[in-house]
Amino acid sequence: MSAVSNVSIDNRGGLNPPVTASDGSSKTRPSRLWLWFVVAFLLQVAAWTAWFVIASKHPVQEVPLVPTAR
Repeated sequence: MSAVSNVSIDNRGGLNPPVTASDGSSKTRPSRLWLWFVVAFLLQVAAWTAWFVIASKHPVQEVPLVPTAR
């Protein structure tokens, strides 16, 4: 018998702790990994948007290129 008998392994290889439903039956909690990916993606979009807003308000100063005499 294993030391952790109340934890099941789902078909994706992840561990899901048991959750007791309102009817008293023991079920496993579904993985919410996709939610973390969505949150990370939205944070990345927000960061890129902030960088573009900052860059649009502070344009790069143009420096004229003068040919050097040889």
